[in-house]
Amino acid sequence: MAIAIKSIPTLDGDVAVAFREQMERNETAYASVSQKRNRDVDPYVIAMREMLRKSGIR
Repeated sequence: MAIAIKSIPTLDGDVAVAFREQMERNETAYASVSQKRNRDVDPYVIAMREMLRKSGIR
């Protein structure tokens, strides 16, 4: 008996551009709120950048 394989959602076109703009706004807001934290070692920022790198958006 076969198991159905679900597709992985991807972002294209305007949705990808909107996601990128929102990501940059959030990153800027995060930087202004938390000046003490180093974003280069923050695990959430590292994970976000890795997802963007794999998706080809960044």
